[in-house]
Amino acid sequence: MAERSRRRQGGRRTVSIRDVAEAAGVSVATVSRALSADSASFHIRPETRQHVLETSAALGYRPNDLARALLQQRTSVIGVVVPDISNPFYPDVVRGIEDVASAAGYRMILCNTDREPDRLNKYLETLVSSRVDGVLIAGGAADTPIDVDIFARYHTKVVVVGRHDVECPSVQLDNVAAGAAITAHLAGLGHRRIALIAGPEGSRTMRDRFEGYRTALREHGLPFDEALVGRGELDEAAGYRVAGELTTMDNPPTGIVTVNDRMAVGALAALHDQGIAVPHQVSVTGFDDVSFASYVRPKLTTVAVPTYRVGTTAAELLISSLRGEVERTTSEPVVLPTEVIIRDSCAPPPA
Repeated sequence: MAERSRRRQGGRRTVSIRDVAEAAGVSVATVSRALSADSASFHIRPETRQHVLETSAALGYRPNDLARALLQQRTSVIGVVVPDISNPFYPDVVRGIEDVASAAGYRMILCNTDREPDRLNKYLETLVSSRVDGVLIAGGAADTPIDVDIFARYHTKVVVVGRHDVECPSVQLDNVAAGAAITAHLAGLGHRRIALIAGPEGSRTMRDRFEGYRTALREHGLPFDEALVGRGELDEAAGYRVAGELTTMDNPPTGIVTVNDRMAVGALAALHDQGIAVPHQVSVTGFDDVSFASYVRPKLTTVAVPTYRVGTTAAELLISSLRGEVERTTSEPVVLPTEVIIRDSCAPPPA
């Protein structure tokens, strides 16, 4: 009888929960409870549950995840939105998120915006309308407005990393202090012409690192010179281009601060191609301490950012919010420490 009640979809027979109930000789409600992840709370006899499980397996029954999610009003899925997955900073962050989420029983959907404003809000709309339990937004341009109303509309929890424009739990780095610390390292070595290879002005992270650079100059009695600041996308090509431009100045810098390690690697390549020795003629620093920072030559002096911990902390915040342990409007961010890692790419300026 169960065989006759199967429905055909796309040429294949699909077993329904009613088929399982009929074959097992129990009610549909009993099958639903027996197959529930929380079946222990329904006080079903172990032998009944085992019988239902065996019948379900024999018939090839597969639960409808969407229907079950709508019934339970949860999907056990979180959405993660990053601006550039090719940036080595983000894979470590995502790995931390995934490890914590998986251990807590959540699956993850990853969205990459390529720093395009329209894609960010389209992804957010798609995620929340798909009824993910929560969304984690990692980085992105501060001048890209987020439609926060969609979170309230769908009752979706949200956590951000490195953004200050959304009133919700957040994980931050003190990028002003870190930018000041790495610039102060060069000033402490005696450099007086310190350039900055900066990122896009729309990024709050990049603006903070730029502010840290200016702070350190001021604290060491060094003038700020706009001519010593070059901007570009956060990749090796931009670092190569800007470093090449800086070295053609009439009074070129003896130290170069970059706002991420990819740009620093590009700068190292440009200096090498021009026959400029690092660090004996020009010192170069990076930011983030990604995996290759200690493998380039010379080994890169940089700021270590706890990327994996950023991810785990953000995921823990989101899960705590989903469990009602953290208020959605929590405004006090979790600020993680950074550290200057001194390697071989810096030295006192040439006499």
